Amino acid sequence: MNSIATAFAHVHQQLWDMLSEAGWPSPETAFADHVFRSCGKTLPRRPTVKDRLVEAPILASVGYQYAAPSFERPSGYDSDWSSHFERLASRNAFPVDRESYFYRPLELIGLCLGAKHCPAVDQAHREWLRKILDQGRERLQLGTPTQLLSAYAASQLDVRWDIQVPRGNDPPLPTLCLLHWLSREAEFASPLGLDFKEADLEGRILKLALRAESQINDVAEAALVLCATSSVLDACIQSQVEQSWAQPVNSRDALRIVENIGDRFPVIVNALKKRHNNRPTVTMTDEYDVQDLLGALLKVHFEDVRPEEWTPGYAGNSSRVDFLLKAFGLVVEVKMTRKTLDQKEVVNQLATDILRYQAHPDCKTLFCFVYDPDGRCGNPAALQNDLTKRHGPLDVVVMVRPMLR
Repeated sequence: MNSIATAFAHVHQQLWDMLSEAGWPSPETAFADHVFRSCGKTLPRRPTVKDRLVEAPILASVGYQYAAPSFERPSGYDSDWSSHFERLASRNAFPVDRESYFYRPLELIGLCLGAKHCPAVDQAHREWLRKILDQGRERLQLGTPTQLLSAYAASQLDVRWDIQVPRGNDPPLPTLCLLHWLSREAEFASPLGLDFKEADLEGRILKLALRAESQINDVAEAALVLCATSSVLDACIQSQVEQSWAQPVNSRDALRIVENIGDRFPVIVNALKKRHNNRPTVTMTDEYDVQDLLGALLKVHFEDVRPEEWTPGYAGNSSRVDFLLKAFGLVVEVKMTRKTLDQKEVVNQLATDILRYQAHPDCKTLFCFVYDPDGRCGNPAALQNDLTKRHGPLDVVVMVRPMLR
């Protein structure tokens, strides 16, 4: 075994040892379980907590369990948890000394999950907690792990906070792994649009994971680091194996390639304008020009690019798919804004298209590329963030380029 593999295995063993010694119940351990569960890992069942539910940390620990479909509890337990939760309404959520559940994000997440999933919690007390979350959105510093985790808690009750990627060139490993985990929590990340380059993030995670000086403070951070590093390493190995065997890339990498093509599309268009001795060139005058150029770029990376596949009828009509990458379950739809196709109309068309593609047997992911050379989209970031999410059985990614507003 080479030195890198040995170092990586040593880091993972240290983290597993930390997790195996974690006490229960505690918000840190409960959050670690929640992270593992979201990553598809099977976990041993925690014993039912029967005492000390009057304490917010213990109450929050059980709140995480309510998010697990397999959570088993005795008759009357829901009412007990709900009654203790309701008593929190009498406490000051924002004391001067900041010693409350609101300022402890792992507790806040557990309470929000419990309020969301415990069937005995009535709507009035959910609204009470939503009000606390709404009042607290400006009380935490943007871009800190605490604020990101609290924003995730708020999202469980459909309260949206503004977020930003932590500033600085070298965030610690647990912070990078937190970003990695949050980016895969689609209901949280998609509406808010976490802004970072995924490949860069994964590279930084692997680099720091192999450094002995990376400090892991508790089991919550250990779970984040374990899940993120395992995911990144597995993806790297899979891509390398497929490349070595001369096989097509996987669906995840296929989407990355298409996103990269879309992201660089305006650069390519500008490069084509400057030909030697002013020779004739391709100009993007309408949607067909965009389709032609984008289709040619797709064929650089994919052998099987199928144009104009018919989608099943929707509302009595049929529609054509611009490009189908059947091997990857990926459809690429192209739009170009014009005088009669502004942001509002683009949204209307894409909403209809998304409904159509949900019935397409070969479409698992829909990539919608909106070419907006004149900046007719008044708020392109909102267009991307509002539609980029899972719609029923379909994953949708919307990209507007260039981003002129």
